[in-house]
Amino acid sequence: MKKKILVMYARYGSGHKAIAEYVATYIKTHNDYEVKVIDITDYGNSIAKLTVKFMDYVLNHHQEFLFDFGYELMDHKISTIGNNFFARKSYGSEKLKKEIVDFDPDITISSHFYCSNLITYYNKLGLIKSKLFTIITDYRAHEFWIRNKKTEDGYIVGNKIVKEELIKKGVQSKKIYAYGLPLNITKINNLDDDWAIYKRYGLRNHEKVYLFFGGSSSGSMYYFNYFKAITKINLKASIIFICGKNANLKKKCDEFVKKNQLQNIRVLSYSNDVLNLMKISDLVISKPGGATLTECLEMKVPMLLIPGIGGQEKYNARFMARKKYGIKVKSVWGFKKTLKNMQKNPSIIKKMEERLNNLDNNESVIKINNLIKRS
Repeated sequence: MKKKILVMYARYGSGHKAIAEYVATYIKTHNDYEVKVIDITDYGNSIAKLTVKFMDYVLNHHQEFLFDFGYELMDHKISTIGNNFFARKSYGSEKLKKEIVDFDPDITISSHFYCSNLITYYNKLGLIKSKLFTIITDYRAHEFWIRNKKTEDGYIVGNKIVKEELIKKGVQSKKIYAYGLPLNITKINNLDDDWAIYKRYGLRNHEKVYLFFGGSSSGSMYYFNYFKAITKINLKASIIFICGKNANLKKKCDEFVKKNQLQNIRVLSYSNDVLNLMKISDLVISKPGGATLTECLEMKVPMLLIPGIGGQEKYNARFMARKKYGIKVKSVWGFKKTLKNMQKNPSIIKKMEERLNNLDNNESVIKINNLIKRS
């Protein structure tokens, strides 16, 4: 009988989904297992949908203070008491419960704490008997992740620093696997030659390239000011600005490029070619989302980190800056000043690159796959 693997995520930002899909894809292609992927936000009630809309609002309107305040307020044992109840009431629909119970997973891999809470609850009720491994998708562990630390079988974390933090919070060391955050290792192992990537984007061979992720969310114009700022510095580099699925931002940037006849700016919408673009980039400019930063670490590309939504992203940025893999800025003024300093002093980027080149390659999905085999 085939081993059954359930991979679950909740669509609060893109990172939880991406990490879950990387893991599921690798397991499917390297084993004869039955693998099922579930996004629990497809099953949420009106309360759950409201929380998703709230997250969208925070992203669209860049309410950093609002999100950061909530994040810090809830990062305590007492304030997380109702978290399990909320997960069950918001996502514990009969339809989702039936889907999970009917599948009857041997192992569940979760990339969001609400998913972990549900599996813990169904295990407790005796509806399933699934081992549970939770992937903490950022470089700091919020109290929400470890509410059920006594009953979960394991936590997969980004590095040894997060592992030590969890140990201090009472998680058993043997339950923590510092594997790094999962990546699309298949794509990374099959990247194009540099010359082909340069040709595809109309770039001169081996010119400096700055890759700028500016598509924070649909309709948000927050990063347009950063986009305008980088065009006015006269950088000796080509700028590739990715708008994601934000069609309004794409249109506005295209109009700005055309009006000002900017020759070194390329504006892209959503791209499946991000890793190839990182391969030829000298610098990545981005808000500090866990999945994007993990890709930067693997591709050994230095980072300039602009403000995100606070909370976990604030701690992600602090981690990268502390390890000197990137530089974080707090404003457009700081952004312009840092870019000018980088142009005057090329050694700033060079030193970050040297530190990154000393990192081991990320084999998280391989290690997770091996963990599943022996569990």
